[in-house]
Amino acid sequence: MRTTLKILILLLAAPWAQATLTQVDTGGVIPAGNPVGSVFTATFSGTDGLNPYPTVSQLTVNLNITGGYNGDLYAYLIAPNGTLVVLMNQPGVAVNGFGAYGAGMNITLQDGATANGSIQNVTSGSVLSGTYNAAGGSTALSAFDGSQVNGVWTLYFADLASGTGSPTLTWSIGLTPVPEPVELALGLFAAMLLALAGLKWICRSAVTSQPLE
Repeated sequence: MRTTLKILILLLAAPWAQATLTQVDTGGVIPAGNPVGSVFTATFSGTDGLNPYPTVSQLTVNLNITGGYNGDLYAYLIAPNGTLVVLMNQPGVAVNGFGAYGAGMNITLQDGATANGSIQNVTSGSVLSGTYNAAGGSTALSAFDGSQVNGVWTLYFADLASGTGSPTLTWSIGLTPVPEPVELALGLFAAMLLALAGLKWICRSAVTSQPLE
């Protein structure tokens, strides 16, 4: 029993156990009134202990922006394999004609963000916070599922109107890799060992609890 538990602990602590990987970019200034915008990058180049990181199963983007005018912002993210997803396109403009008039945000874009909905529908005059869906809706970021993790992830950001000052961006990207098949097999093996250990314990308890005749 003790040997089995030791094996389980080693397996469950092994590198195949997947966790979210994060890369932070210090960002910079987004020039106001310049559709050329700014380009920022985050690079993944690690391994899971056995192999290079495989493909993406989930992705989130954190954006921390100070200054500017939120309704003027336009951004998209490109994966190493060239997949492109628009993150925001002048939030609120399609709703009220002039957009979200707040200056700055500290938000997370992720699929299934039901509380705040799409960043495109925001018209607030406050600094934005919380979790939102990207411009394409509640499953927009799933377009990155299957993209390779390792490589350069490129964020393009532009402020499409002048007169409100240039915003400053800090951002990070979080990726959850798909486990390699061999890692999934190890996980199933660990589960089987755990089940067998439990069954062995139950049987032993049943035997030792029998009354002596």
